[in-house]
Amino acid sequence: MSNLETIVSISTPMGTGALSVIRCSGKSVPTIIKNFFGKELAPRRANYLDIKKNNKVLDDVVAIYYLGPKSFTGEDMLEIMCHGGPVMYQLIIKEILKIKNCRLAIAGEFSERAFLNDKMSILEAESICALINAKTEEAALAARDSLSGKIIQDLFKIDALILQTRIQVEALLDFSEEDIEIDGLKTIESYIKNCKEEILVLIKKLERNKLLFETSKVAVIGKPNTGKSSLINFLTEEDVSIVNKQAGTTRDVVSKIFSLDGLPVTIFDTAGIRETSDTIEKEGKEKALKQATSANIILYLYDVTIGIDNDDIKILKSLKKINKNILIIANKIDLATKDTFSEIKKNNSENLIISIKENINMNELRSEILEYLKLAISDTSSGIYHIKQVKYLKAAYKEINDIEVSLIELEIIAEKLKQTQENISMILDNNDDDRVLSGIFSNFCIGK
Repeated sequence: MSNLETIVSISTPMGTGALSVIRCSGKSVPTIIKNFFGKELAPRRANYLDIKKNNKVLDDVVAIYYLGPKSFTGEDMLEIMCHGGPVMYQLIIKEILKIKNCRLAIAGEFSERAFLNDKMSILEAESICALINAKTEEAALAARDSLSGKIIQDLFKIDALILQTRIQVEALLDFSEEDIEIDGLKTIESYIKNCKEEILVLIKKLERNKLLFETSKVAVIGKPNTGKSSLINFLTEEDVSIVNKQAGTTRDVVSKIFSLDGLPVTIFDTAGIRETSDTIEKEGKEKALKQATSANIILYLYDVTIGIDNDDIKILKSLKKINKNILIIANKIDLATKDTFSEIKKNNSENLIISIKENINMNELRSEILEYLKLAISDTSSGIYHIKQVKYLKAAYKEINDIEVSLIELEIIAEKLKQTQENISMILDNNDDDRVLSGIFSNFCIGK
């Protein structure tokens, strides 16, 4: 990236709207202002102006000039609010790009310049990226919490606690006397306990936050009329899938993104799997099996009034070859006889027994799905949000958790605490390589 280049981009969603915002950042901003408006603009003031081309008014706009370094990017910046038709903002951007050293920005480039100019920490960058890409209310609030500086505050609190502990250890090493040794060890032990608790709380919080930004895939599979569509409608709290007594109603894969305890989930309603000569149903079966391959978890439904028959056994064997995360669910327990119920409890202890219609054990089903998802996501996650923080926090926890508090171990304790603090410093000092940076900013939207 060359700081000699001035970057330009639309910052609002593309398409038709009341207003569009165009952003410019770089050394050519004063030239853009002069060419477009014919005068200098006072910084940080909204100016109602005409944009002209060949003495013809293109549009009446509101322009705000931000003088660097007191701007988002740390450079000279210009924001132009024009009318929101795509023709208009494209025309204005086209005219800006005619100016020397001006080019279109790539995704995240404004924020990347802010980071490189010390206007934004890497934690803030991650939080902004997460906020932009949040798919649930819980995810947005978690990102906002991080952006507000709460994570940084927690880290500085831990850092201060470790420092206090190290001071206590060094004092005991330098000035140990028999009458203060016991009290000193008790103080150190208490400090270490507090440090461990604070680190563990933050690890759990960040791991939870990471889960909020991983969209899980859940495939609902079973023979026709086992309640697959009803289950999806129950979990999403919407009429996503058609519910009909006639077998084979769902012939294609129906999907819906929803929030399950804050976790973004894409759930797939698949065609009922059975032996059939119907060409369309066969195609639906193939699509169902294909969906099962990529799912984080499969919910396999069967009808308790029929039980698990040979067809179910064949289907489950096929599914287990492509995906081991299968939750077997016995539905329609409200229709089962006492003998049937007893038989199911006796022979299928691993199954979850429910009634979607009568809302029996549905909360238990939600909890079970969540546990499956948490394990599945932890094993396969490739996201970047908070990964570095969690990595160093776990390393810090390992160091401090290995400490055995005793007088003969004081020098070892001092070294362990030093290593603990160095891991915390790795987060606070923003020691990130280019690969991490590019990974973060590439997930930003254009114009941010």
